[in-house]
Amino acid sequence: MGTPANPPHPEQPEGPSQADQDGFAAFERGDYRTAGELWAASAEAGSAWGQLGMGILYADGLGLKADAERARGYWEQAAAQGLSDASFNLGVMAEKADPADTEAARHWYGHAAEAGHVVAQNNLAVLLQNAGDEAAATEAVQWWKRAAEHGDPDALNSLGVAHQQGSGCARDRAAAAEYYARAAEAGHRDAAFNLALALEQGDGVATDMTGAAHWYRQAAEAGDPDAAARLGNLCRDGNGTQEDLTAAAHWYRAAARAGLPQAQYNMGIVLAEGRGVEADLPGAWVWFARAADQGHKPAAEARDYVHQQLTPEQRREAEARKAETSR
Repeated sequence: MGTPANPPHPEQPEGPSQADQDGFAAFERGDYRTAGELWAASAEAGSAWGQLGMGILYADGLGLKADAERARGYWEQAAAQGLSDASFNLGVMAEKADPADTEAARHWYGHAAEAGHVVAQNNLAVLLQNAGDEAAATEAVQWWKRAAEHGDPDALNSLGVAHQQGSGCARDRAAAAEYYARAAEAGHRDAAFNLALALEQGDGVATDMTGAAHWYRQAAEAGDPDAAARLGNLCRDGNGTQEDLTAAAHWYRAAARAGLPQAQYNMGIVLAEGRGVEADLPGAWVWFARAADQGHKPAAEARDYVHQQLTPEQRREAEARKAETSR
C-alpha cells in the first residue's frame, strides 16, 4: 500500500448532510442497504461523509460484497478532503495488512493525528515507540501528550509507562504515578494496576497499602489476573484491607484460572488447608499440578505430597478434574 507524495492537508470538511445523517441512522439500525443507497448518491456527489460510509460498507462487507480496494479508494477520496476518520481508517487498514505496511500506517495516522484525531494520535505513538530508536520514542511521547490533553486514558497510561522507564523522556517516577492516577480514575485497567503497584512499592509515591488495595481491586474487577493475585495476598494478610480469607480465595481462583502459577499454587494451599473455603484435597492437587506443569518447584513438591494423602478414588477424581480443566 503506497502513500501519496506531498499529500494535501485541507481543513476538516463540514458536517454530514441530512442524507449522510440518514445513512448513518440506517447503518446504526442495521439497514445497510438503505445506508448504501443514501451514501452512494452522496459519495458520487463528492461528500466526504458519504465516501467514508461507503468505505466502511465495502471494508466490512455490509450489505454488499467486501472489497478492500474499493473501500480504500473511497477513504482516500474522503481523506483528500480532510476527513480525519477516513485517514484513520486507512491507517488501520495499512497496519492490519499482511504484511503490515508500517510506513503507510504512520503516514495516515499522522494525517489524522494532525487533525486532532485522538485514537490516531495514540496509534501513531505506539508505532513510533515500537520503532525502537530514541528519536521516535521522543516523538511518541509528544503525541501521547497531545492525546492526554483530551483526557484520553490510554495516552495517560502510556505516558506513565514512558516516564517510569525513561523512554522518550527523562525518567520521572513521580510523574509516572500521576499519569497512572489520572488514567486509573478514568477507569483504565492497566493504569489501575500500575498505580497500585507503585503505591505498594513506594515507587514515585509514598507507600499506601490502602490505596494499593483499592486500585488492585478496580483492576481485578476489570479482569486483570495479576491484580487479582496481588489483591488475594492483601486480603489473606489483612494488608491495606480487612483480612478476608474467602475474598482471598476468590481472587486467587480468578488469577489461577488465568494461568498464573503462583496463584495456582496459592489456590492449592487454600483448598488443602480450607482457608476461607471448604477443604478439597483433590482440588488442591489439581492446582498444584497445574502450577507444577509450568515449572513451579514448590507446587511440584506440594503436588507429590498431597498425592500421597489421597485415596485411590480421590486420585482418580483429581486426575479427571485436571484433565477436564486442561481442555
